[in-house]
Amino acid sequence: MLSKYLYIPPTLGAMAFLLYAVTHDGDYAMYAVPCVVAVAVVFMLSPQIDWWWYKRHPLDLPHMLQLFINKNSLFYQNLGVEDKFRFRNRMAMYMQAVEFMPQGMEQVSPDVKGVVAACAVQMTFGQKDYLPGKFEHIVVYKHPFPSPQYPEHWHASEHFEEDGVIMFSTEQLMPGFLQPQRFFNIGLYEYARVFRTNNPDVAFPQVGEEHWPALEYISRFPKDKNIQYIGLPHIDLVALAVSHFFVFPENFKATMPDIYEGLARALNLRP
Repeated sequence: MLSKYLYIPPTLGAMAFLLYAVTHDGDYAMYAVPCVVAVAVVFMLSPQIDWWWYKRHPLDLPHMLQLFINKNSLFYQNLGVEDKFRFRNRMAMYMQAVEFMPQGMEQVSPDVKGVVAACAVQMTFGQKDYLPGKFEHIVVYKHPFPSPQYPEHWHASEHFEEDGVIMFSTEQLMPGFLQPQRFFNIGLYEYARVFRTNNPDVAFPQVGEEHWPALEYISRFPKDKNIQYIGLPHIDLVALAVSHFFVFPENFKATMPDIYEGLARALNLRP
């Protein structure tokens, strides 16, 4: 990050002036003040400085994470060369922009970070603004968790707008990404909900209880299994439809063509 290097000159300058003041002339301490101010300015502006730098020197994913995404993301596999780089760059930028907060583990592993970022970027790939907005904190659990909003329900994902937090259980997140035909993709589901929270003016098609048979037919995921997998009594059916829109695009388009077109317009994407 560029900001880390910008700290060096004023920090060394302050140290030099203070050392000279102690060993030779105390009046030189006053010259350390502008250096300290410069350090404070760099600290306050470090996100903007780093963002400016990254925009002019695009990031790419580490090689192992590139291989991981190429192997496991059908959406990425179907992109052209330029769009693949744009996808990887957005993933790298997203991982710089958010804070991963492990719960019940020492750290969040690179593959879990990659899955979270891939789901976020896939959801917003048709948009100019792909950053997390107010949702800058990603809390990662090993297994389903209760929360202040749902203290009696151990669930797989949630987002809380007031604190800018998105929460995932890796026990559900990883299988849904690695084997989306067999397990519900909780990452796409939750980021669909976040997308709608961040973009309240975007018109999504109405998806209601009457659409459950079609949604079950598209995915082969029974309603009760979806509810059990997510772990909450209420399912956001629009977000559920968005997840199926990405994972089962051909079945979705054939079974619910009007809803498919509505989601494609809302997301500006056709998987």
